[in-house]
Amino acid sequence: TGLGMTEQQIGKLFQAFSQVDAASAHRLGGTGLGLNISKRLAQMLGGDITVESKPGEGSLFRVRVTTGSLRGVKMLDDPTSSMIVQPEARLAATGETDKLDCRILLVEDSQDNQRLISYILKRAGAKVTITENGKVAVDAVLAAKNGKQDGDLSCPFDLILMDMQMPVMDGYEATGQLRQEGYTGPIIALTANAMAGDRRKCIQSGRDDYASKPIDRTKLLETIRQQLPTGRQPN
Repeated sequence: TGLGMTEQQIGKLFQAFSQVDAASAHRLGGTGLGLNISKRLAQMLGGDITVESKPGEGSLFRVRVTTGSLRGVKMLDDPTSSMIVQPEARLAATGETDKLDCRILLVEDSQDNQRLISYILKRAGAKVTITENGKVAVDAVLAAKNGKQDGDLSCPFDLILMDMQMPVMDGYEATGQLRQEGYTGPIIALTANAMAGDRRKCIQSGRDDYASKPIDRTKLLETIRQQLPTGRQPN
């Protein structure tokens, strides 16, 4: 489901640094490289990526790769969950057996990222609330900070994970508003931009730390543990 594309838009979909719709690109972000790289990777693996789309209805992407024989290979019902589950021995070695006893607000517009990151956080013991853009996040944080009853937003959050590129209100503006309103809790930026200056930019604009996408489970949890207020450290 989604905006869908015309045949003309599909024609330039896989070109490097190309956006099918300038207005959507400005609103939703992106560099125009993801699909180009994905197609090249699929072709290097002996396959390809194809797309069918209808304007106003959505798009269907198919990825095919050469796997070789799959005889005896177990198929996974939930690949996302299996990718982030670590053996207990490794969890113990990294100290991740400590549970997070905290309330975290996840501000993320991508439903896939919402599911993945909230799974990681809940499995680590955190209570997670999700909002889809900066405007909703600001309202939720201030309501919780002021003790207003609104579903599960009845007490302040211990930490915020804030995506930087979102519709309606991005992470930079949302963080600025929260700091102006007196919110002093830790805010960790989530961004796909992993250049050297990005962490400094995030810190200068009011965030306490920075986590890059794709998410590294171990690093994310360690960053959260480092930023939790002293009284909310995991047991």
